[in-house]
Amino acid sequence: MFFDNWAGVTQTAQNFEGGWPDVAQQLGNNLNNQLATEGPLPNRTGTNPFPEGLFPAPTPFNQVLWYMDPNHKNPYSMQWNLGVQHQLNSSTVVTANYVGSGSRRLFIGGYYNTAVTPGPGNPRDRSPFPYILPTFYDRSWGRSNYHAFQFLLDKKYSNGLAYMVSYTWSKAIDIASSGWYGVEGHSAQDPYNINADRSVAGFDLPHVLTVNWVYQLPFGPGQRWKPSNRVLSHIIGNWQVNGIVLFHSGVPFNLSVPGDRANTANNGYLRPDYIGGETTLSNPTPAKWFNTAAFALPPQFQFGTAGRHILRRDGMENLDFSIFRQFPILEGKRLEFRAEMFNALNNPVFGTPNGNISSADFGKVFGVAKQPRQIQMALKFIF
Repeated sequence: MFFDNWAGVTQTAQNFEGGWPDVAQQLGNNLNNQLATEGPLPNRTGTNPFPEGLFPAPTPFNQVLWYMDPNHKNPYSMQWNLGVQHQLNSSTVVTANYVGSGSRRLFIGGYYNTAVTPGPGNPRDRSPFPYILPTFYDRSWGRSNYHAFQFLLDKKYSNGLAYMVSYTWSKAIDIASSGWYGVEGHSAQDPYNINADRSVAGFDLPHVLTVNWVYQLPFGPGQRWKPSNRVLSHIIGNWQVNGIVLFHSGVPFNLSVPGDRANTANNGYLRPDYIGGETTLSNPTPAKWFNTAAFALPPQFQFGTAGRHILRRDGMENLDFSIFRQFPILEGKRLEFRAEMFNALNNPVFGTPNGNISSADFGKVFGVAKQPRQIQMALKFIF
């Protein structure tokens, strides 16, 4: 069991700060940047660093700030695993593990004091405290779990060869938020019913397969196959090939409805209605990544029925490959030529589709998630 919240200590302190009658945080960004100003003079001086004013607002109830539950508790993670390992020979080991974890009291961010239910009229009349503007509020109510089967075949370097095959089959589930500190990535439609948005996490990868190898080709001087011709032996000798292959599932993404169609005084939280049919396509393309006809705008004053993270972007397929050639000069000294290719097959991995149902580009992909093929060459002197 681990209690570790060091990454959030600074943020926690900020969210506990007073907002009134203090003035909370005074932030000034991009100050005295000549390129951002109309003239050469600075736009902020030491005698008046905050021209917006240093006095508190007339009322504490009309400010939108970051607040935090005063009774919050530190999150913790329970982790467990069970594995077996078998040595196949002097250099090769196979391992199989079950790995699990359960995290509790995670931070859940969100926009609160919104209307408790969707509906017509002024949403503030349906909020818990009508005299207070909706604002951000963090709580330690989140939870998540992770279960995985992990397989590893590991051959240490011997007889010119080393390789590793690693495969993970897993599922990560959380509630409403998958981002850092429970804020980034927040995707609850109804902040008063976060359990309704329990689903796979935004970083869930059901399948991950990685294969890597280093192989000294068995030709030439000192190798298994040595031609009788000395010149030929040196030409075909001292070659090494290396590679890394990576395959993994696509990352989940959300569909969205802009605006406040449910009329709760929130914005950007709503998902479309699922109206039936297959959501995925057998042959998705950037022009149409999923079945857009399966979704529609929800009726006015209602939440959408489409679930959270029900679609996935393109999965990863990548090969990095390299060839080394060594040229012995003297004992303990040699030249090494390297040719390295990243994304050697130059296959694209498409980015996140447009999930805005009100956009003319709904369901389309306009970017890629990895770089095209890159080739680099190098010559090293090793001594």
